[in-house]
Amino acid sequence: MKNWGVLGIIAISLIAGSEALRAAPLPGESVRMARAKDLISDEQWTAAIPVLRAASTDPKEPNKAEALFWLAHSQNQAGDLAEAVESIRRLQREFPKSPWSQPAASLMMELAQKLGRRDVLWKAAVPPPPPAPPEAIPTPAPPSGPPTPRSRKVMPMPPPPPPGPGAATPPAPPAPPVPTMTWFGESYAPGDDVRIQALGRLIKTDAPKVIPILRNIAFEAVDPGAARRAVFVLAQSRNPEAQLCVVDVAKTGPEPVRVAAIRALGSFGGPEVSHALLEVYSTGNTPVKRQVVVSLGERSDAASLFRIVQSENDDLLRDTAIVTLGRVGGREQLRSLLARAPKETRLAIVRGLFLARDDDGLIRVAEQEKDPEVRSEVLSRLRLIGTPTAKAYLESVK
Repeated sequence: MKNWGVLGIIAISLIAGSEALRAAPLPGESVRMARAKDLISDEQWTAAIPVLRAASTDPKEPNKAEALFWLAHSQNQAGDLAEAVESIRRLQREFPKSPWSQPAASLMMELAQKLGRRDVLWKAAVPPPPPAPPEAIPTPAPPSGPPTPRSRKVMPMPPPPPPGPGAATPPAPPAPPVPTMTWFGESYAPGDDVRIQALGRLIKTDAPKVIPILRNIAFEAVDPGAARRAVFVLAQSRNPEAQLCVVDVAKTGPEPVRVAAIRALGSFGGPEVSHALLEVYSTGNTPVKRQVVVSLGERSDAASLFRIVQSENDDLLRDTAIVTLGRVGGREQLRSLLARAPKETRLAIVRGLFLARDDDGLIRVAEQEKDPEVRSEVLSRLRLIGTPTAKAYLESVK
């Protein structure tokens, strides 16, 4: 794919299996729409546009809303941005409840950014509140006094005479205002996904305004899905204030959102992030702690993982940290745990040493291990490693 962008991902998911589309239309799909999707899958945007335009205006076409979406998408790819906006507005106006309205609104945000229309992005990010209902006008009470006498009929004044020579010409009335371009249908209200997408496109230019809005969304427990997406946008920005928001959410946000924030922290740089993750671990429940271990593993932070192994009383969490420690290459830390570890923990250490490809460490366990189950596990892992050192040891114990 050359230049599909975010909408390209939607496109791929919605027309997955293009070879099957070439073979026959999908159930309930016209031959024209099948042809248009073939052209889209081949990135023949200009050829797809007239086919989709015809489908969108055909009263007999069963999928007119879908045709309008792909028409806007193809117009965008072909560079016809104004036509793409108009196609989306028509979709929103004629099919406001169609499932295609959501990806069309996402495409609208992309078009607004391409055209430098930050005002449109802000309108989607912070839509105006619905208008208040008009106040009832009280009915005037009937007069209580005597009726007033009928006034005399007033004759209309004659029009003024035309100006004579040399008289000043009266100013012309002001021209009516030029109607502004509207980007959304009258009945369309951007949902949370579109709001967050618009904020994500604005964060590069308006970070001081955008970050507090995303923070508020992230801390709202009403819609965890929207909150997690807000955390993702904050994490992707790499803005220092945005990253601090992610840390705050990881520490005190709603549980599902905390897990998402901790996952995002795994990709951050700097030693202060590891310190923050350990703080989160100390106050978190089991799902939160498990994600902290995963994030520390993604950061290859063997020292922090070893601290968790030494202090954790929950066997499952401790063994998870041990295995993760092996995944990041913590050979010396794993070897130091062997002396006083119970059987189940020794099995986790063996798995960690295997992931660290520490054949010497595994051989040391095999030589000292008294439990037949643990020793059998060690020998099995040495066979899988297959290094010259491991092979030589296995030959010696036959």
